[in-house]
Amino acid sequence: MKKNIILIHGAGVGGWVFRDIEKILKLYGNNVYCPSLSGIGDRKKILENKINLTTYAKEVEHLILENNLDNIYLIGHSFGGAVVSAVVELVPERIKYQIYIDSFFLEDNESILTLFGEKREGELYEICKNEGEDKYLPKRLFGKEHPLIKDMPFNPYKEKVKFKGNGKKIPGAYIDCLDSTGFEHLEKPKKIMKKRVEKRKWKYITLDSDHVPMTKSPAREKLIEILLELIKDN
Repeated sequence: MKKNIILIHGAGVGGWVFRDIEKILKLYGNNVYCPSLSGIGDRKKILENKINLTTYAKEVEHLILENNLDNIYLIGHSFGGAVVSAVVELVPERIKYQIYIDSFFLEDNESILTLFGEKREGELYEICKNEGEDKYLPKRLFGKEHPLIKDMPFNPYKEKVKFKGNGKKIPGAYIDCLDSTGFEHLEKPKKIMKKRVEKRKWKYITLDSDHVPMTKSPAREKLIEILLELIKDN
């Protein structure tokens, strides 16, 4: 039976970041969706402040309803994990399993900045003010110089979402990439995630990789193995 899989990318990139993983998952007979969230790099939308975390969750919800998907394996990388946690609140009856790749999931009245802590929050506000016209985070924060890496709206980081706790009722897994070089600010939220994963009795898996395992070998192949195993067994 084909599985429905949705992969949600991190900040400053698009669905293209999963293209190699998408190919393999499709070869195994799965339905795979890799949407690109709106507003990333789109100066008009960024500067008009039309994008927040709820916007992204609604976009994924629309994809699910438009294609009448259920029994979904919802997978988020980095920032995309916050989106996954918001989508689960909207359509819990359609989500079978949630997977977070070096990421973070939110709980009630919590924002991404809340998880980052005051020091990183202050740094991001300063960067946004000095380099992003008080509207966006510059693309330099999201990886090496690359034409496909874009500026990122800042509002999604600030929004505190109201949750009913649906995410706690759906099984999941957390994949922790062990090399945080260049993304040291994620170490604090990842420690929080590990405690939450233990409390929820989810699977906790380590991966010998930097923060972006989907774009390079051999981490990409190992990540694919992990995802296929999780999808097969759950």
